[in-house]
Amino acid sequence: MEDDESPQVEQVTDADRMQASPKSIDKMWNFVTKFAEKSGTYLHPQREITEFLVIGLAKHVDDLGRPLCPCNFYENKAEEVKSSTWICACEEMQKFKYCH
Repeated sequence: MEDDESPQVEQVTDADRMQASPKSIDKMWNFVTKFAEKSGTYLHPQREITEFLVIGLAKHVDDLGRPLCPCNFYENKAEEVKSSTWICACEEMQKFKYCH
């Protein structure tokens, strides 16, 4: 692969998008976009990666009521939601100003 080529990212499908409600997906797109603008945080330069993240956040909003970061493994998501450590914008994102 040449230096100026980005690695191929799996394309987001309608089946991926169906994992969360359209309302929650719209809400999370709005959230991540506004948060990035206000905080100086950077979204991933490959839109597909950001879209997978948004779908994961939206699914957690639907399932758990809060946007738990979908990039980590949690033994008990319901218990993790009680802590604010991995609720978007998670501590890691706030510290490094970059979302996966």
